[in-house]
Amino acid sequence: MRLRLTIATLGTAGLLAACGGGGGGDDGGSDTAAVAEVTAPATGTIRYESWTPTQETFDAVVAGFAEENPDVEVTSALAPIADYQTSLQTQLRAGGGPDVFVVSPGAMFNQFRQYMEPLDDYAEAAGGDGWAEEYAPEALSRGQVDDATLGLPVGYGVAGFLWVNRTVLAQAGVEVPQTYDDLVAAADALAAQGIAPIALGGKDAWQVTDYYLALAADIDADALYAAMEGSGEWTAPGLVEAFEAWSQLFADGVFQEGAVGAATYNDAYDLFTQGQAAFFANGSWNLDMYANSLDRVGGYDIDAVPFPFGDDGAPITGDVSGIVVVNKASENKGAAYRLAEYLSRGDGSQILMDTFLDFPVTAQAREPSALPEPAAQPRASIVTMIDERLAGYRQVPSPTVAEALGQALVAVAAGSASPDEAAGRVQDAAESA
Repeated sequence: MRLRLTIATLGTAGLLAACGGGGGGDDGGSDTAAVAEVTAPATGTIRYESWTPTQETFDAVVAGFAEENPDVEVTSALAPIADYQTSLQTQLRAGGGPDVFVVSPGAMFNQFRQYMEPLDDYAEAAGGDGWAEEYAPEALSRGQVDDATLGLPVGYGVAGFLWVNRTVLAQAGVEVPQTYDDLVAAADALAAQGIAPIALGGKDAWQVTDYYLALAADIDADALYAAMEGSGEWTAPGLVEAFEAWSQLFADGVFQEGAVGAATYNDAYDLFTQGQAAFFANGSWNLDMYANSLDRVGGYDIDAVPFPFGDDGAPITGDVSGIVVVNKASENKGAAYRLAEYLSRGDGSQILMDTFLDFPVTAQAREPSALPEPAAQPRASIVTMIDERLAGYRQVPSPTVAEALGQALVAVAAGSASPDEAAGRVQDAAESA
């Protein structure tokens, strides 16, 4: 079933909808002794591995967690996501791995879900029968399979829009584009003055996928989500048209020169934060630049705007930032669950929000403890887009299809595949999966 997020007042009134319990599905069975640990003082050592957050932020999480669980020692290993994913797969296949780890929703969640401990019994022991009502139902569902909760959501973000440096545009005498023709004209005017138009990390599959999804959701959202869920085909006319629109973006020069070979971090990020690009293709998690790069961006008037496409701008897609899970092979599942819950909806989630300035996954209204003044306007604009433009989730469910889609989009951008060929490659991957 297609997931349509309904987050009417996210960021000001929080995720208001609540859901019932997620069932106690037993995908391998929960350890009764470990569940009992949730209500008893936790002890022992647990290990956390992920690509996020930074070590400095996680140290703050550990310090806060230790105040509530003084007899638990938490060790950690953080690595770039590609290295982390390879290491995690190797460890889990060997029957080991960290006690607590993080996955992205969709493809990565499905890739590793066989190694995840079902958490419903732990959650009920810790929070009672109504524990699931603490979450927005759409957010919680991203870690659930067949009524079993295999992971707890962490943070929420959206993608498919543009960051715009209004200061740079004003200095160049260029208006914020409202239509696609406006965007092409703006790109030409900016390039003539030596300013990059949209800074894009074109070699990052996740990044190009976000913008293809925005285009496809504008052209034919039903066909897009049918293909994502396996009930439709990637060769549907609307999705081929979206590949054509993706190709046209490069033909029309709306991205910086060399975008196909650029990384989001830090090639495109540096262009934008240093005022060398007027726009940046990235998601709402880029709000963390006001925590990490305030010295660069604090003097600019920066906002978030819909991608200029279609009649009034493209839709956006959204998803939880991560799903924190307990390793089925862990020997200290009770303490591991406590850390997962602390990160998801405990005080640790506030530490993460204060770092990333993202949005809550809980039913309770939450805001960053201190929002830098320059971040207020773009965050408010993102909230408005969530209210008005959210098409559905952003993570492709199938690992095989996700990989094929990213590769196909890079090939189209590089001119080595036509839109028809790209759509066919993704459909072939879907059929093989």
